[in-house]
Amino acid sequence: MDLITTCRKYFIINYWRFKKLDIYNIYKELKNRNSWTRERWEDYQNFQIQEFIQYCYNNVSYYKELFDNNGINPYEIKDKESLKRIPILTKDIVRDNIDKLLASNIPKEKMKKTNTSGSTGKPLTLYSDKSRSEYLAAGLWRIYLRCGWKPGERIGYIWGFQTGGKDANGLKKRIKEFFTGATYLSAWKANDEDFQEWYKRLEHQKVKLLVCYASSGSRFASWLLDNGLKLNSIKGVFCTSEKLFDHQKALIEKAFNSKVFNLYGCGEVNHVACTCANGKMHVNPDMVVVEVDEPNDSGNTPLILTGFRNLGMPFLRYQNGDAGSLINEKCSCGFDTEQMELNVSRLSDIFTFQDGKKYPSLYFILRIYKEGFEGIELFQFYQDKIDHIYFYIVKNEKFNAQTEEKLKMAVLEIQNHINDQAIVELIYKDYIEQSKSSKHYYARSDIK
Repeated sequence: MDLITTCRKYFIINYWRFKKLDIYNIYKELKNRNSWTRERWEDYQNFQIQEFIQYCYNNVSYYKELFDNNGINPYEIKDKESLKRIPILTKDIVRDNIDKLLASNIPKEKMKKTNTSGSTGKPLTLYSDKSRSEYLAAGLWRIYLRCGWKPGERIGYIWGFQTGGKDANGLKKRIKEFFTGATYLSAWKANDEDFQEWYKRLEHQKVKLLVCYASSGSRFASWLLDNGLKLNSIKGVFCTSEKLFDHQKALIEKAFNSKVFNLYGCGEVNHVACTCANGKMHVNPDMVVVEVDEPNDSGNTPLILTGFRNLGMPFLRYQNGDAGSLINEKCSCGFDTEQMELNVSRLSDIFTFQDGKKYPSLYFILRIYKEGFEGIELFQFYQDKIDHIYFYIVKNEKFNAQTEEKLKMAVLEIQNHINDQAIVELIYKDYIEQSKSSKHYYARSDIK
C-alpha cells in the first residue's frame, strides 16, 4: 500500500472517530468473519435471531401486539425455522403502522427519515438509527475487499449526484475528493461528452473501484470500447439498484478488464447479498436472514428479509417485492455462506429524446422518492413518443392537495432536467399494468 493510500485510510478512520461513529471497529469485526465456517455462521445467526426478536418485542409496539395477538412467545424464536411462526410484514402494513414500528428506546428526533426507492414503484417512508449508518459503511468496506480493493484506495461513483452548485468543480471539491478518495460522477449526465470527462478523471486519479447503476456503467463501458479506451487500474466494478443483465456484465468486464460484482439490498434491509469473484451471490448472515415464500401466481418465490441492523425501525420477516431462490452449496471463493439467486428485481428503461441524448430513468424515479409522497400507492413513467411522457399515479387514502402540488412541482423539475424536450403528462389511474414477469416496470420507454 502506497503512502498516500495509507494516509487517506487513517484520515477517513479519524474523521469517523471525530464524528463519534464506530465504523472502523465494526469493519474489523465484519472482516474477521470472512473466514468463518458455515456452522459458525449458522450459530452466530441463530444468536442474532434470538437477540433481535427479544429486542423487537420489548421495544417496538407493533411487534409486541403482533406476538401477543398470535400467541407467539418471543423466547421460543431461536433459529431460522422457528422464525417462520411470525406473520409476514408487507409494505402496506408498514405504511399503516409507521409510528408503531419505531423503537420506543430511540428518540424519533435522533432518527434519520428517508424515502426508499424500492423496486415496486410504491414509495415508502423509512426511519433509521445511527447503528444502521455505521453498519452500512462498514459493510461496504468488507464487500469491496472481494475485488482486492484496500481501504484508502480511490473509489469512483457513477451515481445520482447533483453536478451544479457554487463549487461544483472548484478547489474545495478537489480537496474533499483527495482526502476521502471518492470521485463523484453524475449518472444524470451520461452522454458522450460526459463519458470523455469521466474517462479523464478516472484515468488521472487511478481509481481502483467503481460503483454504478448497471445501465450507466454498461453505457460508459460501451463508449470506452467504441473509442478503443480501457481503464486498467480498476480492480472491480460493483453494480447495484438496478437489474444487472448478462450483456451489461460482459461489456463492463471487457472495458474495465475486471470482475463485476452484483450488490443486492434495499433501503429497508441493507447488504442482503453480493456476488463473489466466482459470480456466486453470497448472503451476509450477520446482516440479514433471507427466506423465500411459496410460489405466487406467476411462479416466482417472493423474498422474505429480516434485517438486523436498523434498530430504530426494525424490519422483521419483510416482503420487499423482489423474488429469488436460496442455494445450499459450497463456493471456492472462501466465503462460506448461504447463496441466493435473484430471479426478479428492479426494471427500468433509458429515456431518449430529440437531441439523441440518453437520460437514465432512475433520475425520474428518485425525484419522486425525494420528498416521500405518502399519498401515492403506485406510479410509473411511460414514454410513448419522443416528445411525450405519461406520468401515471395511483392514489391512496393519504392523497391530498399538498400531494398534488408536490407532484406538479416534480413534473416541472423533470421537464427542466430534460430541457423541455418532452411534455410530462400527469394522469391518475386506478390500476397500472405489471410487466410480463409480474414485476412493476416503474419507468418504461417505447423509444429505442
